[in-house]
Amino acid sequence: MSAGDRYRVSVRQDIRPAPFPARRLKEYARAALSHLPASGADVRIRIVGDAAIARWNRDYLGRGSPTNVLSFPESADAPARGAGVTGDIVVSAPTCLAQTAGWKEPPAARVFFFILHGILHLAGYDHESGGAQARRMRRKELALFRRVLGEEGRERKH
Repeated sequence: MSAGDRYRVSVRQDIRPAPFPARRLKEYARAALSHLPASGADVRIRIVGDAAIARWNRDYLGRGSPTNVLSFPESADAPARGAGVTGDIVVSAPTCLAQTAGWKEPPAARVFFFILHGILHLAGYDHESGGAQARRMRRKELALFRRVLGEEGRERKH
């Protein structure tokens, strides 16, 4: 079974013209998922603008402002370790790019950082309560981000 079969990822870009190569975002997401203890995944990623994510944020979380990323797990129960990662991730491209304006990575990689944040939420990681859980999620997020981008760099050298 290939990574594409085991880790299904779709990308829909509501911004026109589409600002990022969908294939690249899928590759990043699949690579990150392959480093989690998940039996598989079905993740749907939607790239939107600030107005759209502000509506989602208001409708689902009661906050009326734009945010960088929202994640919606398919199940309300926290996933068991090793279970599949399933759900939807909505990302505001303008907010993500503004928040990472000083980064050296290309725009698709910068937006992937927030997609990764959403993937970790779908996998059961949480930072909302602060403390040890927030530190654990942040460490995992940074380690996976570096690992995925490092793998991409190694692939490009060959």
